[in-house]
Amino acid sequence: MIYQEEQEIREKQPENASFATIAQVYEDGVTLLFGSEKTPSQKRYQVNSFAVFHQGDRVFLTKDSGTYVVLFPVGAPKSSFRADTAAQADKAAVAATADRADAAFHAASADDAAHADCADTATRLTTARSISLTGDVTASGSFSGASNLSMAATGVKANAVKDQGGPSSRSIQFRVTAAGKLQFKSSYYNNANWYNMDGTQA
Repeated sequence: MIYQEEQEIREKQPENASFATIAQVYEDGVTLLFGSEKTPSQKRYQVNSFAVFHQGDRVFLTKDSGTYVVLFPVGAPKSSFRADTAAQADKAAVAATADRADAAFHAASADDAAHADCADTATRLTTARSISLTGDVTASGSFSGASNLSMAATGVKANAVKDQGGPSSRSIQFRVTAAGKLQFKSSYYNNANWYNMDGTQA
């Protein structure tokens, strides 16, 4: 009697279905909409664990042991593939975080990056850059970002600060902060203070 009742309430499924639509995604499977049905299945079908499924996806099915297994979504072809998360990737065009990326166009943060066109934060440059001043004053230095760079330069006072006594030599120091900002201080005025290039005090 109990077996007969179970048979009566057992959900019917199409005999030969190749496609269905994902009604809802659960931890233990998915419910499906077959054909033109409006009510999703009560049964939760097993899926290919290597594919990612979303509600509303059109999916391809295969029949096994009297039931269906959901294999993969179907639809328009994709020109690229995007990973939701990646702890490690040899190459990633866009990565929010990566333990290591050999090449990345943009990375919000990376513990180690051999090459990156753009990075919001970085401890230092792989190859130090040379900074040179030419013109009325000359100075040069190498900057990697590991620490501030200070350069001592001696030159003739600019017209804006020239006095009636004629030209005289002044000591000017420049540095690039770890954030990449160029700053200076001069023995002509307030020689204990560093200034930004727009004249504001650092």
